[in-house]
Amino acid sequence: MLALTLSSQIAGAFSYSDGDLILVFRKENDKDVEFNIGTVSNYFGKSSGTTITVTNWDFNLVRSTFTPFSTLAGTKFVIMATTSASDPVRRSWLTDSDASGTPTDVSASKMSTLHSKIDYIGQLAQAYTATNSQQSYVVEETNPSSYAAITRSGGLDPATLGGAAPFAVEGDVPVTNRFFELKINNSLTKPAALQIGSFSLSTNGVLTFVAGAPLAPLDRPQIVSNGRAGNQQSISFTTQSGGTYRLRYTSTINPNIAIWTVLPITVPGDGSTKTLTDTSGDPVRFYAVEAFR
Repeated sequence: MLALTLSSQIAGAFSYSDGDLILVFRKENDKDVEFNIGTVSNYFGKSSGTTITVTNWDFNLVRSTFTPFSTLAGTKFVIMATTSASDPVRRSWLTDSDASGTPTDVSASKMSTLHSKIDYIGQLAQAYTATNSQQSYVVEETNPSSYAAITRSGGLDPATLGGAAPFAVEGDVPVTNRFFELKINNSLTKPAALQIGSFSLSTNGVLTFVAGAPLAPLDRPQIVSNGRAGNQQSISFTTQSGGTYRLRYTSTINPNIAIWTVLPITVPGDGSTKTLTDTSGDPVRFYAVEAFR
């Protein structure tokens, strides 16, 4: 896993341009805190698993805004960006607070609504900070320029950008939210949206981006047979393509056992039954099959 740190800073007041990522924190019946954390293209083209720690926002400002809370627990956060309305390939990027499901691309009309919401949030934050040097925008949620007010207009739900987003975009900290790129597709059956990666935010203010879609967990291997010939124990088990398998053993077993000895031989999975063999003169050994990537 490659670890990087993104440390570019925003000069002057809150500035906003097409394609900039807006990071928003909010609490119900309280305030919104908004940051521009740079262009969304900073997160493109990274190898799967690449980790970026996002530092160009002020954790202490967010924490002090929501006093007496000393951490971000229970605070909602969302990250979003959009291209210009005239961009030849119109796109929007959003965090998705759902842990499962497959978001799809959106129609042209839906993209226009998404663009107008996101762009309006960024433009108003820029306008309201134009006369100061703040790199953030703190505003009462009842103020018409706030994220909450813009997305709640007409009695709609801020969690879905007032119905513009095809999924809930906010997550309650601590949380890991998937991060999707949405494109225009007017077909009846729309293709799956591209997952750029995910953003994780801890209660102590560590915001981390991990590139790529996480791999689905491997199925638990099932031991289908085992046998002993002399001092050789052979264990056969189910496998899954993409997994790697090895044996662990212990000479005693109880509910509190924490350490199993790992045997060095591994075998790649391909969906068929595989066998691993251990040579030992021990009178008793308990075995477990481990699957990993």
